[in-house]
Amino acid sequence: MGWLLALIKQPSVISEIIAGVIVGPSVLGNIEFWSTHIFPLSSWNYFTLVGNIGLILFMFNMGLELERKELQNQWKSSLPISISTIVIPYATGAAFGFYLYDINNQNGFTPPDRVAFILFTASSMSFTAFPVLASILSSTKLISTQIGTLTINCAAVNDIMGWCSLAIAGAFAKGSEIVGLWIILIAIGYVIFMFTIVRWLVLHAYSFLVKRDNEMNRTFLVGIFLLLLGSSFFCDILGIHSFFGAFIVGVLCPKSGQFSTTLYPKLELVTVELLLPLFFAASGMRTNLGSLNDKFHVAVTVLISVIAALTKFLPGCFVTKIVTRRPWKFSASIGILMNTRGLVELIALNIGVQLKILSPRLFTMFIIMALVNTFMTCPLLWLVYLRKYKSTTFYNNETNNNEEIVTDERVPLITSAPSIGMQS
Repeated sequence: MGWLLALIKQPSVISEIIAGVIVGPSVLGNIEFWSTHIFPLSSWNYFTLVGNIGLILFMFNMGLELERKELQNQWKSSLPISISTIVIPYATGAAFGFYLYDINNQNGFTPPDRVAFILFTASSMSFTAFPVLASILSSTKLISTQIGTLTINCAAVNDIMGWCSLAIAGAFAKGSEIVGLWIILIAIGYVIFMFTIVRWLVLHAYSFLVKRDNEMNRTFLVGIFLLLLGSSFFCDILGIHSFFGAFIVGVLCPKSGQFSTTLYPKLELVTVELLLPLFFAASGMRTNLGSLNDKFHVAVTVLISVIAALTKFLPGCFVTKIVTRRPWKFSASIGILMNTRGLVELIALNIGVQLKILSPRLFTMFIIMALVNTFMTCPLLWLVYLRKYKSTTFYNNETNNNEEIVTDERVPLITSAPSIGMQS
């Protein structure tokens, strides 16, 4: 399946999610023998657990590959883009939430708190799938380029704000608004703590344990993995997904010497070829397409998908053009990439179901929106940017002398996607 989708410029992430949909209640799950003996409901938790481990390791690896200096250099450009791609989708999602509230409460579904539901729909519209975006950028060899670091910065801010809003929505659903506000304050303090005190300790430990031997030090490696697990666990209990904690640890790790260059390819082989595809498949298994059984709900699903796409692409494209002064193809590519949904959207939607904010029918509508928007990303990126990406001149807006930076990066077309996950 992954090979077939690669022919239309799709990463194997899409095939893994679709495979999960086929295995789940939408297709094979309707067969009693399958749901009883092959893939019983009780096995899904183990499937998801292994996939979560792959997700954490993958996000750590993405942070390990990114250069922290390059991320810092992009903040002036990425902040206004991030704000525009959060505020506009969020406001639109909140307004649309008033209409979707009655649809959500059909078929005997117990109405949730209205404020919680509106905050949830607003948050769902504002997410950019950070891990899927990282996968796409990795497969297209754009992860370490200017467009890659700029988009990663924007997506990180988008998702952090989205998770904070989702935490507040969950607090409203549980009847405790002050909890959501505390989560935001603790999350901000945690990020500051990690990039100041913890980073200082990590770099000094690296200098002491590794540089003197000029090799991979086992003690330092074990310490980093303990820090990775601890950071992921803290973010998880805080209400922000564990992969943010893993990504933070990856970014603050030392980039000099042999540590990152030796560790990255070894982790990549295990995570993207074995563990991470299980997470995408497990997400698809929770989708039930049979709940959309009439034209009205199909039309609402199409409307949700269109609104979600436009409110991400238009501000992402135009604000990038204004802020960076780079060519329209570059700006349009940012808008296209910011429209990537997929994984983070699936996580958020599953949380909405667990909190009883989202009905099974509306859950399926948002799942389809996430898949459609993600499905469009690679073909549009190839048409707009990658097809003619040979030698491109970028205007460096951050330099004092306004020099032009000429890059000559050969990016292969997406004929296959082995670096995202195993073929399904």
